[in-house]
Amino acid sequence: MRRLLVGVVILAMAAAGIVLYGANGATPEARPAPVPCAEARPLPAGTTTQTIESGGRERSYLLHVPPGYDGTTRAPVVVMFHGLGGDPATVLAATHMTERADADGTILVVPLGRGEPARWSFRKPATDPSSDLAFVHDLVEHVQRTGCTDASRLFAAGFSNGSALTLALACDGTTPFAAYAAVSGPYYEPRCDDAPPASIIYFHGTADTTVPYGGADTVIGRLPPVNDTMSQWATRGRCPASGAFTTADDSVHHFAWRSCKGGTDVDIYAVVGGVHGWPGGGPMSPGRVSRTEDSPVDATALLWSFFERHPAASGASGGQ
Repeated sequence: MRRLLVGVVILAMAAAGIVLYGANGATPEARPAPVPCAEARPLPAGTTTQTIESGGRERSYLLHVPPGYDGTTRAPVVVMFHGLGGDPATVLAATHMTERADADGTILVVPLGRGEPARWSFRKPATDPSSDLAFVHDLVEHVQRTGCTDASRLFAAGFSNGSALTLALACDGTTPFAAYAAVSGPYYEPRCDDAPPASIIYFHGTADTTVPYGGADTVIGRLPPVNDTMSQWATRGRCPASGAFTTADDSVHHFAWRSCKGGTDVDIYAVVGGVHGWPGGGPMSPGRVSRTEDSPVDATALLWSFFERHPAASGASGGQ
């Protein structure tokens, strides 16, 4: 069965114009240090619950500030989105993102969706002030205004329903994220054809029954096949076939497009036999049992490395 799946995946990628090559050993280029903030912008240490008003409603989020934050050195920011029925605290615990953030001096912003169970409405456009895309835009502006942040290192990451929101943000482009990481929630619509260049890393288990790899109707609506979705993102990014490659074994298939428009990249990790969850992480919803902790893929480590390699191509290293 696994060998059959390998063939299906590779044939689908080949049909999309993807050439198969060996792994790319690219390393991050040295970048000048961002200009310090003129005045200190203190933030509460550790993890705290914060609120802002957006679209006429009070919205809450967890803010995690690393111990090395001094208010004058511009810090990277990662905004994370939970899945349907999830919550910010569970996401942080399951992904071990706080440990990474503390080690690298990164601010984490983890908002809460609306409703019961909490969810993200990812199909409403940012032009609708009550939409979640508009909320994310307001939230990012608030964090950049109140904290000392590096605008060229603003990143988005999400799981399942939050993954679809993450890709919808890439499609919209009005909030200037430098790169996106999405897990177990594919999304692409025709309007994404006109989206700005975006570096995207994506993870999905091939045995996922909640959001099937081959596409299906789900509790958050119709979601397309993973291969089709990522091929569309690569096509939208004008990724050359000469810059594409794959590596595969019995447990993981890694497909990547390099040297796309604007210097962006698109990566996909298909975890063979993987279920609905964060590869290498714990349960993403309260009361659930994780079946992904023993995954051959560590999504947090890989997305963190991807973010480090993909600061905004032309963004100012300063910010607000």
